[in-house]
Amino acid sequence: MTFKEFLALVKSDIDLKKHWFLKNDTPFNKNVRVWLEPGTIAVVVYRFGHWTNHVKVPILKQLLRLIYILGKSVVVLGFGIYIPSRFKMGKGLAIHNFSGIFIPPTTAGDNLFVFQNVTIGHLRGQGGRPPKIGNNVFLGAGAKILGDITIGNNVVVGANSLVMNDVPDGCTVVGVPARVVSKETTWIQEKLDGVGDHW
Repeated sequence: MTFKEFLALVKSDIDLKKHWFLKNDTPFNKNVRVWLEPGTIAVVVYRFGHWTNHVKVPILKQLLRLIYILGKSVVVLGFGIYIPSRFKMGKGLAIHNFSGIFIPPTTAGDNLFVFQNVTIGHLRGQGGRPPKIGNNVFLGAGAKILGDITIGNNVVVGANSLVMNDVPDGCTVVGVPARVVSKETTWIQEKLDGVGDHW
């Protein structure tokens, strides 16, 4: 990953957050305040850390990793958000609220929406493999995604739901344990149409 690619990913994250949460907000909130929100800072620090993994010059890499570790410490201790630099995420990561968010070193596609108290983790006895997340996935507040499972594309996980089984594309799941309540979830893609055409 080049530095230019790192900047492009950060831009995709900010554009997504503006379009989804701040589309009708004031110019100040869309262009200044958005950069000061804990969720945005956490995403930028994660993207920076992921980029430093690809730096080739050893001395420069160590210096950049030190900066990343300091930034990550602020994000974890100050905001309660844990996203490791080994997490592989496509473009468009939006964390709207903060606190109690845990994401392991797993993989996710484009456009992931995360609210407060979301946990993505592995289960003992499954080889430590965490869930894999598809494109256009919305994780409501308090959602728990656990185990060696796959969350498909265009999936909504309702608030406080516990997901321990695969979720097919286009589904909305709610409850403990989560159950499918809709197999025709299209509103995420519809709302995303037109976002990031310039990415």
